[in-house]
Amino acid sequence: MATVTTRPALSSRAGAGRFTKQERLAYTMLAPVFGTILVIVTYPFVLALLQSIHDEVGTQFVGLSNYARALQNPLLYEALGATATYAALVMPTEILLGLGLALLVHRFVRSTGIRALLFIMATVPLVLPPIAVGVIARLIYAPGYGVLNHLLLLTGIVHEEINWLGQPATAMPAVASVDVWQWTPFVYLVLFSGLLTVPREEIEAAQVDGASGWAQFWHIELNYLRPLLLLIVFFRLADVLRVFDHVFVLTGGGPGNTTQLLSLYLYRIEFKYFDSGQAAALAVMVLIAVSILYSLVTRLLPVERR
Repeated sequence: MATVTTRPALSSRAGAGRFTKQERLAYTMLAPVFGTILVIVTYPFVLALLQSIHDEVGTQFVGLSNYARALQNPLLYEALGATATYAALVMPTEILLGLGLALLVHRFVRSTGIRALLFIMATVPLVLPPIAVGVIARLIYAPGYGVLNHLLLLTGIVHEEINWLGQPATAMPAVASVDVWQWTPFVYLVLFSGLLTVPREEIEAAQVDGASGWAQFWHIELNYLRPLLLLIVFFRLADVLRVFDHVFVLTGGGPGNTTQLLSLYLYRIEFKYFDSGQAAALAVMVLIAVSILYSLVTRLLPVERR
């Protein structure tokens, strides 16, 4: 009787714990990326974490006292209130405008050239540095030489200049309008890409059944846009927590503390009052809050199962 050799199986088991050539190449190519992440992300986080539990000098361990001082500071809650107001102004406005523009272009603009032109125009605000956007906005809103006041006076809508950046009632809307101008195109591009994934057959079937444009959006297109809307909310909320440049250029957090967002408050704690322990504690708490928000968003996103 012929015997059956098992050498290939033994060889397979022997090599099961080793990396293949392709795997070694993949890890080698990813090593610089992981190293960069370790340097620019992990190291600063560990440094901030250590700084948050030490005194300003960094020599004496103080435990959670910096966190307690940060939470007991009433200015923190003013900054959180201003940040919430800012988010309430910019996020719904950007989502509604971006969604409306995406639907308008998707349904009524069939020319590839015009769509490409709109894509380029929507990309321009996203690539501009926020500090430059703030300077341009200041030329619009500033009293004395601002373009907006000049146009309003010229058309007779107002009879005296409005101090857009110096009054609590107008400072926050003026600052928020800059964010709306710069980031509404981002929402438009994301949602327009989502609309392109909607099967044309479903839309045509709904049209044959006599469904209105609103019914098509509510029952068909919105189902494909929900994951994108969740991602937009997460990314924009994370951006709101770190907005700094154009607000600093326009108002510096004023008048009073009206536009002092959380990022400006952190800046002042660190570089004006030189309280590095409290600033580090606040930074760690913000990072934890964003991480929790990210975990909640990922749970709400649909998971594709194989």
